[in-house]
Amino acid sequence: MRFSEMLAAVAVVSVLMAPVQGRTENTLKSTDAALKSSGAPLKSLWGASKHAPAGGNYDCPATTPLPHDIVAESYYSDAKHSVIDKARYDAYNEAQEQFRGQMKAAEDAADLYQKTGKLAAAHCVVQIVKSDVVADSMTGSMSTNQAYYMQNWTMGALAISYLKVQKSGVMSADNNAAIAAWMVKVGRQVEDYFEARRAKQTKDGRNNHLYWAGYSAMAAAVVGNDHKLFDWGASTYYDGVHFIEADGTLPLEMDRGARALHYHLFALGPLVMMAEFGEDNGLPMYAANNGALHSLVKRTLSGLGSNTYFASKAGVKQDTPEGGKIKSNDVVWAVPYVKRFPNPTISAMIHSVELHGWDYLGGLPPE
Repeated sequence: MRFSEMLAAVAVVSVLMAPVQGRTENTLKSTDAALKSSGAPLKSLWGASKHAPAGGNYDCPATTPLPHDIVAESYYSDAKHSVIDKARYDAYNEAQEQFRGQMKAAEDAADLYQKTGKLAAAHCVVQIVKSDVVADSMTGSMSTNQAYYMQNWTMGALAISYLKVQKSGVMSADNNAAIAAWMVKVGRQVEDYFEARRAKQTKDGRNNHLYWAGYSAMAAAVVGNDHKLFDWGASTYYDGVHFIEADGTLPLEMDRGARALHYHLFALGPLVMMAEFGEDNGLPMYAANNGALHSLVKRTLSGLGSNTYFASKAGVKQDTPEGGKIKSNDVVWAVPYVKRFPNPTISAMIHSVELHGWDYLGGLPPE
């Protein structure tokens, strides 16, 4: 369904953007950066399934452990990283096929457990992740920056999948401890890489890559109840909201040419989910930098109704929404957001598509 058939683009822009116009302060408060989680056990966004434990079989896909070392190359051909080179993209997808396959297998099983209480599906998630623990997957050398990104995205997806079944009761205490230790180990490697990039002020140390790293770290930290790792992840969120400009845009994502709107949406996924983790663990993250995240949400979602603002500011026609249609990944991250901050226009966007799990997000978000 085309969103334009439901709501006029002008109406979408006016409804979503009204509060943004009044936000002029863009200074990160020192108190924001200093916020730390308490010593209480870290809380997951997912508990046991709301359904009674269910029996029956589950056809767990056969997967092989992910490699110890990761080899991957970038697939963009221009300086703005906005033009995809088809041959390089095909090679990248071939290299990433195993990672995506395992993420999907774990996420599908985890989401099914959450929806039905089927214990065999929870067992499947544990089986997949345990194979990586035994192989000490993704803890070796990384061939390129892109390899670090794959490590980060995959770790976050697996950690979220595991959180969805961690309270199912299907794993032993020993298995849980081993899985937690491995996830925290990979999470700390993610922290080490991105902290070094942040110190150098590289683009990937300031843009969406940093936020995905923070989300991955927070998820792994909750699995292992590691407050230091959790707080590092939260610190990337505070960087992210600090970068939001008065018009509700992110400068480094706006610099992505034809993919400016796409990368605003891509950045929002981890930022919103980090805020959710923070709020559930006593950190008022949505309020950081005078609630700047709300400006980013409103400006970005307005672009799905009419992307002319992004086209004008980026100086080039936008490739999002693709074919004029909203996709699941464009809005699935907004499910917990709109539950916390009801907005009929955003709800209409969500309901205009058939939602499915976003692999990097760890499948479906909490409802």
